[in-house]
Amino acid sequence: MLPQEEQSMKNMTEPRIGDTNEISNADLENSIVNSLVSHFDESERTSYLASSTSLLKNSTETLSPTQLEEIFKENAKYYAGVKTIQTTLKHATIFISPQLARDMLTFSSRGTVNKKNKNRRLSKTKVTKYAESMRRGEWCLTGEPIIISNEGEILNGHHRLEAACEACVGFIAPITYGVTDDLSFAHIDVGNIRSRAQVLEMAGVTVSASVLSRVAMLAKAFDMTRNPFAFRGTQGTSFQPAEILTYVEEHNELALSVHFISEVFKKHRLESQASETIYAFAHYLIKKQLSVCEYKELPLCPETYLTRVISSLGLSSEEDIEYQVRNYLQSIVHESTSYSLLCKLSAIFKGWNAHLGLTIAGNKISVRRVARYKKDENGNKIPLTAAGNINEPFTVPCVPKGPTPKRIQKQSNVQIKQ
Repeated sequence: MLPQEEQSMKNMTEPRIGDTNEISNADLENSIVNSLVSHFDESERTSYLASSTSLLKNSTETLSPTQLEEIFKENAKYYAGVKTIQTTLKHATIFISPQLARDMLTFSSRGTVNKKNKNRRLSKTKVTKYAESMRRGEWCLTGEPIIISNEGEILNGHHRLEAACEACVGFIAPITYGVTDDLSFAHIDVGNIRSRAQVLEMAGVTVSASVLSRVAMLAKAFDMTRNPFAFRGTQGTSFQPAEILTYVEEHNELALSVHFISEVFKKHRLESQASETIYAFAHYLIKKQLSVCEYKELPLCPETYLTRVISSLGLSSEEDIEYQVRNYLQSIVHESTSYSLLCKLSAIFKGWNAHLGLTIAGNKISVRRVARYKKDENGNKIPLTAAGNINEPFTVPCVPKGPTPKRIQKQSNVQIKQ
């Protein structure tokens, strides 16, 4: 039996540990949960229109034989009874000059020039590649449209528009406009997970409000921490429910992380060694850091890494990084304090950074902690107030190990007074 299988069998007989004590008090959490549920239940959904049964029922026309032949050519004989659906979508083919491209980006709140409302991060590599093709006069008319919402906002085509500005060369492109689906921007260019995260609407993903509120508190606390290597979780914070609600609304990618982890948890809850909140925050922060740090290639994606850590799937050796992370998490699986939270997160981030080839504190996955006791001059054991707290720099994903914060140095060098 492999080591991870032994751990999985052991986990099946052990009770799961909640994370309320790690993150916040119950009263605050309940208040935030109630606010989230009531707020998002109020909104009327106008999304997933391509799955709309009402639009289908209202359809009374089908494509004519002439239209079928125009679309499918010689294969038209295989198709019949293709319904036409009445929507707000319209189409046109236009010439986009460099000036028009710049104006489209400038005046769209989802563009790349309007910094105040910037919603999408562009790939410099992709823009440069597109610009070079445009300069050479080798830009193809593939049929992929520039997509514009019913409000005139650009939903897709930012890279092409930016490339036209950079190359000072215009291009011909079809445009599709009049898009009214609330979630269209979240599902356009689905290969780019980062783009989807930035625009995911809360109403489009069913997630646990309690987990979402805890992840939001951790995320906001991390944002407020001046020195990320001194991150203390939610220790010393005092968030108001309305404050967290606003943060959730402004950071839709939180829901994506909670949704992803919840799906993995449904299948591997018995094998997991930390709370759903911890894994969801780990996913959120790794994705956030990747959006800032430029990596041309990744050894694996965050989703694969965290799935392995949660489930142990694909692990065959004690040398596997994910096995070492699971081994450490198992050693503190029954702890549910703000101190253990930092240790669990730091270990998960150490594993991720190890995959990236970055230096990690102590050169090992396990996290150094403040000892429970310290001996005085006479050899007597004196309990330490910070016993169990992290005793090394907090590991930030996608960043090499940082300097030890002064607060941690002080708790390590505490002197026993007689």
